[in-house]
Amino acid sequence: MLPLGLPHRQAELRSLPYRPQLRRGRGRFGVAGTAAPLLSGLNAAADLARALGHDDRAATWAEAAGRLSDAIAKRFAPLGYQRTVDGLHGRDSAAAFMAPPFNTAPSDLPDALDSTYDALLRPNGGVVPGDDPGHNWGTSTWTPSTSFFGLAWAGLGEQEKAGRVLDWVLSKRNVLGELPEKVDNDGNPASVVPLGWTDSLFVLTLLQLDRDEALPVPPQAR
Repeated sequence: MLPLGLPHRQAELRSLPYRPQLRRGRGRFGVAGTAAPLLSGLNAAADLARALGHDDRAATWAEAAGRLSDAIAKRFAPLGYQRTVDGLHGRDSAAAFMAPPFNTAPSDLPDALDSTYDALLRPNGGVVPGDDPGHNWGTSTWTPSTSFFGLAWAGLGEQEKAGRVLDWVLSKRNVLGELPEKVDNDGNPASVVPLGWTDSLFVLTLLQLDRDEALPVPPQAR
């Protein structure tokens, strides 16, 4: 799939009458929740292409990863990895995507994660996905967004913080032992259950905490 798939997708995008925008919610600006996973994917694609002997394509994806990495450092990092590069849409739990096992964490990420978590924390002990002033997230919190921080902190070696997140998520199981998508203001499971997204994040965090070394991260392609 690698030799044909990625160039084919590039051609598809070029043929569209418009160019897709990096957007999430409101605002047509680059968003952390898109840029960070894309960086991870480009680094992984370059590494895989090189391993399979596709050096030209490896160079293409490595160049793209380098440009994106530079742009993230220039535009997102000074804002503490907020949701958008215009600084108008608040914090975003997706800042955790800049941490292992998705990306090699920048040196300023730990402080950004702490401040983001504090901004998104709600009285029931979980976090909301963001604090965009133009959107009302209500009083319910989201187990995936909360789990992002647990996985990120585990990858950064902050085991105590990661453990607290795991304990909170585990305490929100329903009577069948399933993890829900949301937790209401009273601390009860709410919305979709079970949620595979939260389940997978929980397992990844446990795996990371059980290892002496970090889970593999796509190598930075340059």
